Amino acid sequence: MVFQLLVLRMAIESVIPEILERPLGSSFFLITSFQNDDSYFELKSITEKKFSKTLFESNVLPKWELDTVERLTSIAGHQTRILSFMRRVHREELVQIKKDCIEIQNHLRKSDSLFRLIPGYLTSHNVVIAQSKDDFHRIYLFAGVYGEIVYVYRSGKFSVLDSAPGFFKNKESLYFFSNLRESYEYNKFKD
Repeated sequence: MVFQLLVLRMAIESVIPEILERPLGSSFFLITSFQNDDSYFELKSITEKKFSKTLFESNVLPKWELDTVERLTSIAGHQTRILSFMRRVHREELVQIKKDCIEIQNHLRKSDSLFRLIPGYLTSHNVVIAQSKDDFHRIYLFAGVYGEIVYVYRSGKFSVLDSAPGFFKNKESLYFFSNLRESYEYNKFKD
């Protein structure tokens, strides 16, 4: 009995208090689906002024695929590209970034009605995109914005989740995000 009390006392005294810490900044990117090149180049100009200089820019990727609900009201552009930026973002910034992207998207739809902009961030462990519609696999963040995990990093590579949009299942997208993660890991402790 004395031994059990001693063990219990030692366990209570050795409990480490839970500490909340803000994670490192994440790698910020935008996926854009568009019809004409002019809207894409205007996007680059706007976002480099609003967010930061571009770090990486993808080649033209397979077309963004709309989910079942989106197909009822939208058409995807014929071209899809990804821009990543020098500026690191904190995860809680995704809500404001989504709001900013909606403003940019609405502006660019005046000249390209199929223009679409999907912001997201990459960490050591996953890739998350911001969405404006609820679904079973999305987490409500704030102000009408939902977060959706599309890739998780395990066993030395990204794995796409079954619930992720089809765009993330193609090898070109996986290649881009794998390279972006490599750069992120190399630079994550630098400014």
